[in-house]
Amino acid sequence: MAIGKKVSPAKFLGTAAVIGGVLKGATQIYGGIQERKRLRSEQRRAAQNYRQQRRDLQNIEITNPYANIQTEFENPYEDLTINQQQAQFESQQAAQSRANILGSLQGAAGGSGIAGLAQAIANRATADRARASASIGQQEARNQALAAQGASQVQAREAAAERQIAAGEASREANEAERQRDLIQLRAGFQADQRAMRQQRGEAFQQIVGGIGTLGSTALTGFQEGFFTDNPNRGGSKVE
Repeated sequence: MAIGKKVSPAKFLGTAAVIGGVLKGATQIYGGIQERKRLRSEQRRAAQNYRQQRRDLQNIEITNPYANIQTEFENPYEDLTINQQQAQFESQQAAQSRANILGSLQGAAGGSGIAGLAQAIANRATADRARASASIGQQEARNQALAAQGASQVQAREAAAERQIAAGEASREANEAERQRDLIQLRAGFQADQRAMRQQRGEAFQQIVGGIGTLGSTALTGFQEGFFTDNPNRGGSKVE
């Protein structure tokens, strides 16, 4: 301040207003720049997190745990055979027994009794064959019953395996559908966040523009008021 001059209050008020305007504009610009930097960094982190979460979801192995289980089974009773050796042995034993009886009774029966004895032996042979046939029939009936039982068990096991496969496939499809929903929701959330941050970056840019405008208007006001020029008459008057 020059000696011999007094400074009017208007000069101090104007200077304070100019300084305040400069500080305000600079603060707006700095804050807007820092906010845009922060938002860019946050956008990069969000993009990295999104890509990682998407890869994690896509890499989950979703399979049917029962896809490769056994579905065909064999009937253990299908090829059962008849034990003919026992029947043959019994037949041989019966024939030998008849021969022994015939030999021992031939002498005692005499000529007249031979025919009756032969008939008796023939009847016994018929009964022995019937008994052997009945034994074979019993074996065949038993084998058929076991084969039917085995076939029923095979059908039941195959049906159970098919149900397991179907249930596993339904579970796989449900899990895959859930994964697709998660991917869609993840992408939608990421896009919404990106839009919000772009809007915030735009607001920060407008803050920078506002700060520049504040500096410009402050500078214009300062020049108009003579605060940035050497004007001895600005803001006051000479001392007479």
